[in-house]
Amino acid sequence: MKVFNAVEATAAEAAAKAAAARRAAAVWRRTTVAQRVQVLRALWKALAARREEIRAVVHEETGKPLIEVDLMELGPAALLVGWMTSAAHRVLGDKAASKPWSLFNKRAYERRVPRGVIGLITPWNMPFLIPFGDAFAAMLAGNAVLLKPSEWTTKTALWLENAVAATALLPEGLLSVVSGGAAAGEAVLDASDMIVFTGSMKTGRSVAVRAAGQLKPVILELGGKHPMIVLADAALERASSAAVWGACSNAGQVCVGVERVFVEAPVYDRFIELLRPKVAALRQSLDGKRADVGRLVFPPLLDRIQEQLDDARKKGARVIGGEVLDRDNLLMAPALVLDARMDMRVMSEESFGPVIPVMKVSRAEEAVGLSNAGPEGLAASVWTTDLARGERLAAALEVGLVGVNEPSSHYAYGALPFGGMKQSGMGRRHGEEGLLAFTQAQSVLVHEWPAGVSDLWWFPYNERKAGFLRRLMGLP
Repeated sequence: MKVFNAVEATAAEAAAKAAAARRAAAVWRRTTVAQRVQVLRALWKALAARREEIRAVVHEETGKPLIEVDLMELGPAALLVGWMTSAAHRVLGDKAASKPWSLFNKRAYERRVPRGVIGLITPWNMPFLIPFGDAFAAMLAGNAVLLKPSEWTTKTALWLENAVAATALLPEGLLSVVSGGAAAGEAVLDASDMIVFTGSMKTGRSVAVRAAGQLKPVILELGGKHPMIVLADAALERASSAAVWGACSNAGQVCVGVERVFVEAPVYDRFIELLRPKVAALRQSLDGKRADVGRLVFPPLLDRIQEQLDDARKKGARVIGGEVLDRDNLLMAPALVLDARMDMRVMSEESFGPVIPVMKVSRAEEAVGLSNAGPEGLAASVWTTDLARGERLAAALEVGLVGVNEPSSHYAYGALPFGGMKQSGMGRRHGEEGLLAFTQAQSVLVHEWPAGVSDLWWFPYNERKAGFLRRLMGLP
């Protein structure tokens, strides 16, 4: 049975880690962008060389297939490192500011200043990618990092902390782990200058309230209910394969994963015909080597998903699969829910498991309206061979991430801002916006010459000088 594996950090331990992070931040902020790029590239190279170790740790904690660790954790991390380090100089470097001609003897520019210590409170579904990606961006921007991992995947975070320390490339304490539950999260929040939280809407609200009381900025990435909208002219072979992968990769435990499928009536039956054998062909195993779909990570998920499937059955849906194969190891068969309706919990509540509910709609616009009716606004997709129409429909969806004939690969595109609308979060990671979020703007104005002369608008005032200045500034 999957067990809680975090050792709760004591208050003294958390305070010591926070103090070390503060000291490291003071050293690290004095480095240049070029120096940070060089060091962090070397850091990633050293971590990637230990790929077999991290694969084993992640598989042990999550049960995901080993190839999925490569494809959904390490691979995207490598892509993020590539984009962030190549864009760092352009995004984080000093930028000259335009100035009025009347200030011709001054120089103005914007400098990006690190915030100090960034607190990361991270989830269990991507225990390497999310903590590492956010920590890398924060450190690239000149900050130290305090990481509070999920209680269910602490070993992965501790591996990362120890592996980083072993390289001796960073100031001691620049990346530290504070393990435990809610108390550890509160300690990290209180000790940090900014918080990045990934997790449930309920906990996200609590994080936002506590941070607001301390006037600390937050980035929140919360739950999603990805609607996949399949139009009558869609390439159904690709769309059906995308539905299976989008809903069942990482055993469905993906915040941007497909959570419900709306299919236009003329192609509903054909879509189901293509979908059923693809779901049935999915291989499952706990050994990580001969599987497409692994187990669930968080024990309460199994019961929640089973309750959703029972509710769907009672309300007339045809549920194919979904059996509990190994309760002790949280393994369930992928479930296909046919003839789904919006009054079923599986269509309105986040499942976060290998479940594909499919609902027939009369037209795509109906699906857009149903998609926008809920509180979530993280990800969605539109499937059609008419790309212009697909992009118009995508623009009408109230989500932060949208794909046309594309399910959920946004995270690997470092240049794209990543985050949700409505109750799915606030702020963005990745992209220029995400890198800049870990800094504050400092406006710099330098008087260059003449060195010993007062500016005209300084004291003493007189009407002759004032008249000249009014004309200089364009006043009537």
